Amino acid sequence: MKPDRMAMTLCESCDDAIVCPMDPILYSAVPLDRAHHLRRDDKAIDTLVRRPDRLLVPLWRDLSLVTPEGAVMPDGDLAARLLDLAGVTVFLGLWAGRPVFAADLSEAQPEPDGTPPRLGPDGAWTALKAVGGTLPADHAAILAYGRALVLWHRRARFCGICGAPTQSREGGHMRQCQDGTCAAPHYPRTDPAVIMRVDGTDETGQPAILMHRQKIWSPGMWSVLAGFVEPGETLEEAVAREVREESGIEVAAVRYHSGQPWPFPSSLMLGFSATAIGGTLAPDPDELEDAQWFSKARIAAEFSDAHRTDGSGRPFLPRPDAIARRLVDDWLRR
Repeated sequence: MKPDRMAMTLCESCDDAIVCPMDPILYSAVPLDRAHHLRRDDKAIDTLVRRPDRLLVPLWRDLSLVTPEGAVMPDGDLAARLLDLAGVTVFLGLWAGRPVFAADLSEAQPEPDGTPPRLGPDGAWTALKAVGGTLPADHAAILAYGRALVLWHRRARFCGICGAPTQSREGGHMRQCQDGTCAAPHYPRTDPAVIMRVDGTDETGQPAILMHRQKIWSPGMWSVLAGFVEPGETLEEAVAREVREESGIEVAAVRYHSGQPWPFPSSLMLGFSATAIGGTLAPDPDELEDAQWFSKARIAAEFSDAHRTDGSGRPFLPRPDAIARRLVDDWLRR
């Protein structure tokens, strides 16, 4: 049976490295035909953006427009008015044949009381990270895709080679340096980051996983280790280095698990498992507040999602829509 828009990952539970279907994770499985062939056709893009049935994904500053039912994606005359206010417009693709564009409305001024501008559409300007898991999965994926591209445009207004201004090209998927001598093309960047569940044992010899806390996190939150990939290393090397640097633990048997787009602002989280083979647990105080081994029994006894909002400061895991939680939950189900 052919999976329908399902993420594919190496199966950790199998001895052989086979490919198994896995439910898509939040912000993945964008339900659009990205229509790459249209991006360099300026006339086609101009026609698509003028179509009355085109959908608009608005972004103001760092906020997306949502209602309790899902993302607000205006069309018709309202979309046309918002497009007139847009500093940058990006062609995202086709959704069941309808063109979808992201629009940066950040130049619109807040209301006199400092609240986001009331530009016409119903809904509330909200941080995507706060509500992504409550939205329909396809809406969350489209908002994340549009957000990542709009934020990249804001950061790429000047050429990183010569410093000259850049201009949007290819439907918003490239920016061209406007210096005639340089003319360098710049493309949206994605920053790879590894996030890893380290399997080992606790002080009693029970199977356990390594989790940590950071000072900036909400009291009670614990998660697996993560870090950015550095130049000149493989993903597996990045996993081993980050674990060693942050915790003092040496690992082997690094295996890919799954990935998650993370547009805050432009990361791709690459999930792994690894097995502890040595070292001494010694959390880096510049990176971590604490790091400990947690057995299944300890997690069951001490952790609860209710602790996230009850103000108790007692332990809780990352949100269920995050790859960090998926890595932990997959281990707990074994």
